[in-house]
Amino acid sequence: MRKFISFIKGFHFYKRKELLEAAASFTKKQSVIFLSLVVLSIILVVILLAKINSTFMVSVPVSGGTITEGIIGVPTLVNPVGAITDADKDLTALVYSGLMRKDEYGEIIPDLASSYEISPDGKNYTFILKDDARFHDGEKVTADDVVFTIEKIKDPIVKSPRRMSWDGVSVYKTDDKTVVFTLAQPYISFLDNTTIGILPVHLWKDVNVNEFNINPLNTSKAIGSGPYKIVSVSKNNDGIPEEYKLKRFTRFALGKPLIKRINIVSFSNEKDLIKALTNGSIDQAGGVSSENSEMLEKEGFAIHTATLPRIFGIFFNSEKNKIFSDENVVRAIDMGIDRQEIVNKILGGYGSVIHNPVPGDVVYDENIENYERSRVDEAVNLLDKAGWKLGEDGIRTKGGTTSKVVTKKVNGKTVKQTVNSQEPLTRLSFSIITGDTPELRQTAELIKEQLAKIGVEVNIDRVYETGQLNQLIRAREYEALFFGQVVNHESDLYSFWHSSQKRDPGLNIAMYNNPKVDSALELIQKILKPEDRMGKYENLKKEFDAKIPAILIYSPEYIYATSPSLNNIYLETITISSDRLSSVYKWAADRDNVWKIFTK
Repeated sequence: MRKFISFIKGFHFYKRKELLEAAASFTKKQSVIFLSLVVLSIILVVILLAKINSTFMVSVPVSGGTITEGIIGVPTLVNPVGAITDADKDLTALVYSGLMRKDEYGEIIPDLASSYEISPDGKNYTFILKDDARFHDGEKVTADDVVFTIEKIKDPIVKSPRRMSWDGVSVYKTDDKTVVFTLAQPYISFLDNTTIGILPVHLWKDVNVNEFNINPLNTSKAIGSGPYKIVSVSKNNDGIPEEYKLKRFTRFALGKPLIKRINIVSFSNEKDLIKALTNGSIDQAGGVSSENSEMLEKEGFAIHTATLPRIFGIFFNSEKNKIFSDENVVRAIDMGIDRQEIVNKILGGYGSVIHNPVPGDVVYDENIENYERSRVDEAVNLLDKAGWKLGEDGIRTKGGTTSKVVTKKVNGKTVKQTVNSQEPLTRLSFSIITGDTPELRQTAELIKEQLAKIGVEVNIDRVYETGQLNQLIRAREYEALFFGQVVNHESDLYSFWHSSQKRDPGLNIAMYNNPKVDSALELIQKILKPEDRMGKYENLKKEFDAKIPAILIYSPEYIYATSPSLNNIYLETITISSDRLSSVYKWAADRDNVWKIFTK
């Protein structure tokens, strides 16, 4: 024991000689005990340090790294004025910035603008540019660039797909940092217009307007002020771009992006895209089908989803089939649809059940659970009470020869007589048309099966290619149409449901006519503050519930498969697929653990 105490003293006073002598004098048993105590002490210290470490350390995004994303299609117009395809819009979202930008939650925030002001009447929007806003070539972003971009959008020769959004809007500058937009009428979704990327006038001013869409500034030489700038473009033997390589723009208005490089690789179809994902040629891809998402998740990819602002449903034309004039029929069909079954079977679960035209992110539908599953018994009772009789073939009819007993006075006596009446026999049947895609065809077939259970006959007339279908829609040549509407903005509700839009080029394909809804939609367009519109939307939702405009069924989800190492990505609601890239400057290719005191 004295030897052990002597060792401790030697250790305490750092006397190496005594330490060695004491250790050398240990018996074998004492050596084993000593070594055991040393090992145990080390283990306890390690455990203690690990606990302290885990308490005071946090995971943070790390700057640097490269990601390679696959897309379907070839970007040929990397230009916010002319971008048409999803591939064009993806590259444009990376290369260009607008006065405003959507964040990861779908909210609109300043980008190149330092501030903005809206006049009380909602007709004038004034933007002040940031002092340090720069293009990729180092030139300053000025009000001239903004005015030039909008003028090109409005130029009919350029044929910009964004032109209609800017009809009735004038733009001018008051100084190099200030630009003013004047609207003919208040437009509650105008701020979304200002997310359009800004072109550098110093590079584009001398481009012939007739060559606007074929200039190299649309591809390899595209210059914007967005989070990433083009470094190189690889082309195949036919001169078609196959891969865009980009690097971060360190002077980006919202801060230096975390990921150093992004490569965009083009594919002609989803099959090749998925193959590249699974063999490791690319790290991530958007717009993946539900059939492939489950497999990719098993392969270790992270699956991100966002609800798309697309509402799919059955739109009726009562002018072509009078059964839709009977509100009992429309309501029974609404009850007979099993929406959740459609989402599960057709979309693989990647979709949301809907029932009301007012988007759920505007006003939540607290009754949505009542519409997820079909209510066959309620639908059957409703049709029975409305006089729709079930025939031997399982389909309901109304009218034909009917008999009823009436009481009459004959020669002063009360007698009962049977009176027969003849009415046109109406069969509870309608034809439906839809687009020639697997999702639309399969959904129409499932709807047919579901409605047969309540005695409604659905004839799938034909499926049409997009061009043919659009012609029929414009002419309103259908009894019922299974189709989707894209609700990009709150203002689109007016276009889809106001009675003034019943005829082409209006978008009211349900031929809906409700004076109360018209008044509500007109009033909403004049209310600039979102919080002030909420009560009006509540009333609008109730009116749609009272008089069903169409049988709305589901909104699909956008599926984004990424490497599990991709961090800070958040998708909730996106309007178009390129919106997933709105917050790309916040993404990180990896994370690291650091002590809290070293984080900002």
